[in-house]
Amino acid sequence: MRRKGFTLIELIIVVIAIGILATIAVPQYLKSVERAKSAKAKNALGLISQAEKMYRAEKDAYVNVTNATINSNTGLGAFVELDEVANDPDWDYAVSGASTTAFLATATRSAGSSQTTITLDQSGSWGGTRPSDLGGAAAASSSSSSAT
Repeated sequence: MRRKGFTLIELIIVVIAIGILATIAVPQYLKSVERAKSAKAKNALGLISQAEKMYRAEKDAYVNVTNATINSNTGLGAFVELDEVANDPDWDYAVSGASTTAFLATATRSAGSSQTTITLDQSGSWGGTRPSDLGGAAAASSSSSSAT
């Protein structure tokens, strides 16, 4: 007599194997998603930095902005297209400490479990509270470059 199909033991072994693979893969996937979102914020801060420099070239001073006013035609939006930055569901952006010589652009995580911040100043120096595995402290000093 010939039986077709799988035994209960074989099915249990397959389910356990899938469970083990999932416990390894899911955290790695979530970490790579966070790294991608962090890279998106760094790109947006680079755009904000470019807009600030263009604004200063015309008005002789940097300007403070918030997420709500970042794309206004009287502010930075007149110099660089910032629609995607203003409508970013993952990050809130702001520029503070603006003067004739300095500014600090900040991205603060608005969604997710971490209170991560990424900063970029007028000289192109990165900072913030990013975990090092997402490109934080150690990586920030080695990847510091001007956004021009």
